[in-house]
Amino acid sequence: MLRSVSVSDIAIIKELSFDFEPGFTVLTGETGAGKSILIDSIAFVLGARADRDMIRTGEDTATVTAVFDGAELQLSDSLGVTPDEYGEITLTRTLTSDGRSSAKINGKSVPIAQLREVGKFLMAIHGQQDTGALSEKSELIELLDGFVFDEGDLDEYRSIYSKLCALAAKRDELISSLKDKTMMLDILEYQFNEISGAKLSDPDEEDKLILLRNKLRSIEKVAKNVSVVKRAILDNERGVTVSYMLDRASGAISALSEVCPGSEDLVKRIDEIKYELIDISETVSALISDDDMSDPEKKLDAVEKRLSVIKKLKGKYGETIPDVIAKREEIKKRIDELRRSDETLCDLDDEISSVTARAEASAAALSERRKSGAAILTRDILSVLGELDMPGVRFKIGIDKRHTAGKTDFDRYGFDDVDFFVSANVGEEMQPISKIASGGELSRIMLAIKSALSKKTSGVTSVYDEIDAGVSGGTSERIGRLLREMSQKSQIICITPSALIASLADCHLLISKSETDGRVESRVERLDREGRIKELSRIIGGINITEKQIRAAEEMLQRSER
Repeated sequence: MLRSVSVSDIAIIKELSFDFEPGFTVLTGETGAGKSILIDSIAFVLGARADRDMIRTGEDTATVTAVFDGAELQLSDSLGVTPDEYGEITLTRTLTSDGRSSAKINGKSVPIAQLREVGKFLMAIHGQQDTGALSEKSELIELLDGFVFDEGDLDEYRSIYSKLCALAAKRDELISSLKDKTMMLDILEYQFNEISGAKLSDPDEEDKLILLRNKLRSIEKVAKNVSVVKRAILDNERGVTVSYMLDRASGAISALSEVCPGSEDLVKRIDEIKYELIDISETVSALISDDDMSDPEKKLDAVEKRLSVIKKLKGKYGETIPDVIAKREEIKKRIDELRRSDETLCDLDDEISSVTARAEASAAALSERRKSGAAILTRDILSVLGELDMPGVRFKIGIDKRHTAGKTDFDRYGFDDVDFFVSANVGEEMQPISKIASGGELSRIMLAIKSALSKKTSGVTSVYDEIDAGVSGGTSERIGRLLREMSQKSQIICITPSALIASLADCHLLISKSETDGRVESRVERLDREGRIKELSRIIGGINITEKQIRAAEEMLQRSER
């Protein structure tokens, strides 16, 4: 339910804040007091189109805030909104003089489109010029389904429909990828052969080749220094090598064994040093071989060419050799997929056919339930319309199976195309309700629909703007009683010029205007019993109120209270 509304700087409203209560609330007031402005303000905070002319003259911004009690609401996950810690949902919208508007939900900035979706979930405004839920077929099927189905009844079908959509998207993607199948295969096979021809296997090959290239570029210098190391440690034409000298030292220490304690350990340490040096010599000697010295220029050219091949492949397929190898496997997989694509497409078509059959069966079951429920809802609506001084109206709910190009056209509701048809006068052909109903007729038809729906479930807060315009007193009273009955399950707010409807409300708000500092301002006042009698008397009699009119107002309230 709507708990409160605050309006600042819209038209003749300077600052206005007031609370709403559950049940049936009416708003009355003289012409020009601001009733329509208030409705426009509420529509604005629910996401209606903004016009900078709404801003009060002399002000730069206008703001409306509406607070809803949302503790028990089952908000759709797609709305992205949850009640705050107080169980409330607060909508705020601000309009600036340059025509820009911004919106917040529970203090968080949101797009206007999201505000509009949440607003639609919380409140519906039905005015003389507003077709509302009767103008969109998706809204009509939502109304019907709210009457026919319980929570969860559509889950099975929507699960099937979701799978069908996923399969259709997958098929479209596959078809798109097959448009240039031959060309793609040629390109992929060329890429695969190019990588495979390089015979890459060692992830460290490039590093090894760079080391070999560096060695071959300075082969003479490398050979010279390797020779120096070998001659110094192991092989010297003069015989004086580090190894030879260490052997001499080891023998000398052994000869001192009688006078040198620990000589054996010293000898052992010298031997370890000698073997370490020999190992170093052999390691350095391995840096170059006789084969390296055989035509090093030719070998360097081969290394350069191999490095060039690797660089080219890395430039096209990955930053490292392992990346290039992985790319080759990816290309191979894609080639296999393309070669099997016809088979894959057939399998996908078979699966789509199977899921489509399931969707058809599930949607058909939903359609049958809709048709049965539509007959009941039509009967209830016609009954209410008879009470609302529209006894000659004809009304029906059309449910047709939707086709596109000869195939069943599914959506999240099934395959039904739902429309409401009406003939307001005898002899007139029935047409879609949004096309032929006048403002007053449309409002009463909407009221009849809401009344029929309210028998099963509670709904969002509903605002009716002068729904009784142009009807007789008896019809006004029946409208009022219907609104009061509906308010047992849903919050009802009604702007009315009718004393009969106003007398039936649980809460009566008076909108008036006065002059302050040379400017006209609207204000809202909640009326007590005495205030209600005074306002009902004004509605009945106008400016000059008589005792007879006061007594009539008192009788209205007494009858309502009984």
